[in-house]
Amino acid sequence: MLALLVALSPWLLYELGLSRFDAMPEKPGQLATAEQQAQAWARARGTGMPKIEPMNPYSFVFNFVWRDPASNTTPSESIAHLIATDYALQQRPMMGNAHLERVALAIWLTRHWTTEELMTAAAHPVVITFTSRKPRPVSAEP
Repeated sequence: MLALLVALSPWLLYELGLSRFDAMPEKPGQLATAEQQAQAWARARGTGMPKIEPMNPYSFVFNFVWRDPASNTTPSESIAHLIATDYALQQRPMMGNAHLERVALAIWLTRHWTTEELMTAAAHPVVITFTSRKPRPVSAEP
């Protein structure tokens, strides 16, 4: 049983992080130009054509534990974390456990948005808007 809990813990933490958001970011309506996307990619230390690699909770834990501390995050991770941080600060400036929420959202973004959508949001981070993720409970009590 303990082994199962340990094996599932990255996904459980991912779901916990996402559950703290009342809404998930909406995809950009209009894509940035190829030049704007390339500039955003270059700011993230990317070379060549932008290509966002999807993350998952296990790949994040693996990289966190076994990556050489001298190496920085990949351009894909930098872009996703930039957007996640911008969105989290817009939605809830004083979030508790902010790192968990931002990491979970960065993983979610790489799994649900295309490279072009992520590069557009990185080129224009202030255009991220909100869309409902879950209904808010309504309480009859004041």
